[in-house]
Amino acid sequence: MSNRIAVVLAALLTPLIAFAGVLEVKLKLPVKPKLQITGDERIGLAPFIIATKGEKKSDRAAKVDVQAEFQRYMRKQLTKTTKLRIVDVPATRLPGTDVKALEASPDYWKDLGRKTGADFIVSGVVDFDINDKSGYRTEEYTNPADGRTFYRQVLVESTGFVFDIDIVVFNADTGEKVLEENFRDFKEFDQRNYDELLGLFENLRALETQLVGIFVSQETSASRYVFTQ
Repeated sequence: MSNRIAVVLAALLTPLIAFAGVLEVKLKLPVKPKLQITGDERIGLAPFIIATKGEKKSDRAAKVDVQAEFQRYMRKQLTKTTKLRIVDVPATRLPGTDVKALEASPDYWKDLGRKTGADFIVSGVVDFDINDKSGYRTEEYTNPADGRTFYRQVLVESTGFVFDIDIVVFNADTGEKVLEENFRDFKEFDQRNYDELLGLFENLRALETQLVGIFVSQETSASRYVFTQ
């Protein structure tokens, strides 16, 4: 019955739309932050677990201090785009090697909260992978001299960067987890041995809106339609 009513309404409205005309309007709409905060809280950036997944230390990804670079990046972005107060977190040993272990240690986060005066503490798991690839692919080629087309093997080299992060936010008063979000980005460049740091920051720039959107409202674009006479 509801489908039948919708069809009838569409049939009735179609000539009106055609007669009146429709104007598409692009709007910027606010998106609330994922974390329910007032905006002037004290945030502590604790260490993150660095996922290795059995990678060898000779791996190019091991050359990047992901811990330091990500901490520096988040501090800069939160300072620049929010009114949150970033507090220093002393060197500390995390209570586990995965998110479940972190979540199961509320006393650890409460103690860290007392030491730092933070309202919320941010931690989680970060994985950064680099994959250099080379190989041959077949492509079509037209000889400019005689116009004949044939296929040839071409060497292709590329570098892929994967940045995968689980961000976990803890209430420093209760030690309870209040938010967990996962973000992932992949970038590939047509060049082997592309710079490690440049690749990491390409990943971070792509995720910037999502990462900052945990703590501060963002804008999104949406289309609305206005009927004109």
